[in-house]
Amino acid sequence: MNEARLYRVARNSGSTDWKDISPLAVDRYLWLDNGYTPKVEVRGYYTSERLHIQFKVFEQDPLVRYREQNDPVYTDSCVEFFMQPLPGSDPRYLNFEFNAGGTILLQMGETRENRITLADSPALFQIDTALNRVDEHSGDTYWELAFAIPFNWLQSRFPGFRAESGQAFRGNFYKCGDETPIPHYGCWNRVASASPDYHQSRFFGELVFE
Repeated sequence: MNEARLYRVARNSGSTDWKDISPLAVDRYLWLDNGYTPKVEVRGYYTSERLHIQFKVFEQDPLVRYREQNDPVYTDSCVEFFMQPLPGSDPRYLNFEFNAGGTILLQMGETRENRITLADSPALFQIDTALNRVDEHSGDTYWELAFAIPFNWLQSRFPGFRAESGQAFRGNFYKCGDETPIPHYGCWNRVASASPDYHQSRFFGELVFE
């Protein structure tokens, strides 16, 4: 199981330079053997108020069709963060899914079945996207998506959750595109299932607040 540490930044503006944060790699491409494995970097940090996450996706011409909240964005060019805030006492987890245009699909539940779709305002999560960027070192095209999860919002759904040094939660980061020209399924922590299924909390990695 992968483990990652999230460091605290002493401000809440969200203006931290992402380049200063070491990335995690979404580099385990599973289930399909079509040669398409786009490079994906994930960065994260936290403040007293929010958990901040950024995806950097080296993908040309990302597919963006869905624009309405809770549309099936996983069929577009999509990145996802699954988070289980209280793995020792509460089996529920959240799935944050975004296409490259920033449209969000947000759900909560214990398994893939019977998930609750949440209709909280997307503005709550400070979603920021940028398309058709060019990496200054490689010259490769990429897109970015950043968002932030308010801790008071998390605590309203998981009352025992605390973002304190030494506290751990579980989760996974994903890249997918079910209906893109070349379908693909990438993850940070390996998912050992026979067919594509990100809703496997037993394969989540561990994330620790420093």
